[in-house]
Amino acid sequence: MPTTSPARDRADFNDARVLLVADSDQAFTLRVTLARLAQRTLDVQYYIWDDDTTGKLLIYRLLEAARRGVKVRMLLDHANQLGRDVKWAALDAHPNIEVRLFNPFKGRYKYFLQWLYHAPLLNHRMHNKAWIMDGERALVGGRNIADHYFGVNASTNFRDLDLYAQGAIVADTRTAFDAFWESPLAVPMKSYRRRTEATAERIWRWLGRWRTSLKGYPYLFPQHEAFFTEYLRKQEQQCVQAPAALLFDSPDKASGAKQTLMGEQLARLLGRKDHRELLMEASYFIPGDAFVEALAGFRQRGGRAAVLTNSLATNDVIAAHGAYSRYRPGLLAAGVELHELQPNARALRRQVRLFKGRSQASLHTKAMVLDRREVFVGSFNIDPRSVHLNTEMGYYVASPELGEQVAAFIEEGLAPENSFRLSREDGKLAWAADGDEGVPEVLYREPRVSVVRWLAAWLLARLPIERFL
Repeated sequence: MPTTSPARDRADFNDARVLLVADSDQAFTLRVTLARLAQRTLDVQYYIWDDDTTGKLLIYRLLEAARRGVKVRMLLDHANQLGRDVKWAALDAHPNIEVRLFNPFKGRYKYFLQWLYHAPLLNHRMHNKAWIMDGERALVGGRNIADHYFGVNASTNFRDLDLYAQGAIVADTRTAFDAFWESPLAVPMKSYRRRTEATAERIWRWLGRWRTSLKGYPYLFPQHEAFFTEYLRKQEQQCVQAPAALLFDSPDKASGAKQTLMGEQLARLLGRKDHRELLMEASYFIPGDAFVEALAGFRQRGGRAAVLTNSLATNDVIAAHGAYSRYRPGLLAAGVELHELQPNARALRRQVRLFKGRSQASLHTKAMVLDRREVFVGSFNIDPRSVHLNTEMGYYVASPELGEQVAAFIEEGLAPENSFRLSREDGKLAWAADGDEGVPEVLYREPRVSVVRWLAAWLLARLPIERFL
C-alpha cells in the first residue's frame, strides 16, 4: 500500500532535545555509542555505506549489538551497493539483523541494461540518512557511512553536519523509517541471496581480528560500557530544548509519484516575509530560476542572503558544478553573498584524523539558518534531484541557541581562509580569498583547477541534464 508522510502539508513540531554534531570525531563516536548502548533496536538508513575502514568498524558495532540481542534493521539504497550483495547477505544471515535494499537493481550482471530500460524509475533514489537507537535517540543529517565523512580519507574529506535528537521527534523519525521499511520498494536481502548463520559468525571473528590490526587508528575505543555511558552523558548535557519537526518525503516519490514534499515544506518555511537573514551551506547548489528570484526578492526586502557551496576544485560532481555555474551571475546580481569552498580550507584541517596535510576539503553539508533562530539540517540538496527525484529527510528546529551555533559554523565556512567570495568586476567573475600564506588574493578564473577539469565543467554546463542532477 502507498505510504504517506505524517507531515503532509505542514511541519509538525514536537518538543525535542537537540545537539549540533559538527565534528567528525563526534559524529563517529556518537554512532558507535548508540550502537554500543542499544538495548532493543537499531534502525539505520543510508544512501551510501562503503566497504572501507569506517564502514567495517560500524558493521562490527552492529554485529556486536545483534549478538547482545538487539534487533538491527539496515535499509540501504541499492544503487551504491552494486556488487556487494554477498557481503550484505552474510550480515543478513545473523538472526537479529535484517538487511533490505531500496529500489534495487535485479540481477548481478545486467545493471547497465536495467538502467537503460528502467531509467525513469531507477533514477529515483533513497537519499535519507538516519541512525536510530531504541526509538529514543537519533542522528539525522548529511553524513553517509564512509571514510570521507569522518576525517580519515587519504585524499578528500567532507565538511558536514548532523543533528542528534531525543524526545518525541525520534518517534516521528522511526515512523518515517518504518514507512520506508514497509514500502514495496524495500526488498529483503534474502530475496537476492541467502547465507547461513555460520557465515555471520565468521564475519564477526574476522572483523575482530582485523580491528586489532588497526594500530594507531583514531576510532578504536575501549569495549566497556562505562566509557560510552559517560560519553553520551556529556554529549546530552550540551543538548538544547526546542520545538523540532521531521521533514521527509514519502517512499512513494521513489516509485515515480509526483511529489515535492520536502521542497514545498522548506519553501513555505523560507517564504515568510519576516525573515531578515538566510545563511546556507549547500554542497550541490543548483537553485533554479525560481529560487534565484526568491532570493532576489529577499534581498530587495532588506534581507541578507549568504551561500557557501563547493568550488569546482572541491566539487566531487563536475556536472553539478557546471549546472550551478550558470546561476552565479544572477545570484550576484541579486545581491547574494556567494562563496565557494577552498580545497585547502583551514576549518577542515582540525577535522582530519589521519593523513594531516595531505587531504583536501570538500563540502557535503545541507544546512540553513534563518535569523539565527530557525535551523534545517538534513540530506536535502538545493538541486532538482532532491526536489523531484530522490527521497530526502531532515530536522527543522526553532531555537535561537542552536541557530547561533549553526550560524557560527556557516560563518566559519564563509571566512576568507576557508572560501572564495565571488564578485563581478568589469563583467567578469572574480574569486577573493586568503592565499596559502594568509595574504589576500583575487583570481579571475576558476581557482585551483586544471584546464581539463574546467573544460569538462564548461561542456557539461551546456548539456540539457540539469533536471537529472
